[in-house]
Amino acid sequence: MIENVKEDANKEKKEKEKHLEKIIDEQSKKIEELENQLKEFENYARILKSQFENYKKDVAREKEQISISTIGRIVEKLVPIIDDFKRAFKNIDDETKKTQFFKGMEIIYKNLFKILEGLGLQEIKVGDKFDPFEHEAVERVEDEEKEEYSIVEIVEDGYKFNGRVLKPVKVKVSIKPRR
Repeated sequence: MIENVKEDANKEKKEKEKHLEKIIDEQSKKIEELENQLKEFENYARILKSQFENYKKDVAREKEQISISTIGRIVEKLVPIIDDFKRAFKNIDDETKKTQFFKGMEIIYKNLFKILEGLGLQEIKVGDKFDPFEHEAVERVEDEEKEEYSIVEIVEDGYKFNGRVLKPVKVKVSIKPRR
């Protein structure tokens, strides 16, 4: 009987061990599944984070482009005022140039131009040759001595904003006389 009790106790012990092993196996599988899920979530979080960083960069770039575009439109609206100042200054006699009013207007013009330059406005520099990307030919002048399509006279200044032509320089160009 003692042996039966020992056998029963051994069987019970073995069953408990098997049951514990089964529980350990199940728990190990669950742990493995959870670790895999954790890795997936970590990868997803990394991808999401990088996508969000890219999104932030895109939004910042887009904001910058919108800002530049808006400033460009404002500057473009102010360019005719600069031209008006220049035309007015060309037609002033020496007596008027000595007045306080003229000097005040000159200061206003210089300050306005300085502000616009600070925003990205540049006056287009004119060379000897006609450049269709930066110049607009408003008149052709026949001239034997000058090289064809060389600039004879600047009629009106032109401007760029951040490298983009806002207003081309209006020029007179030379051509060879027709025969």
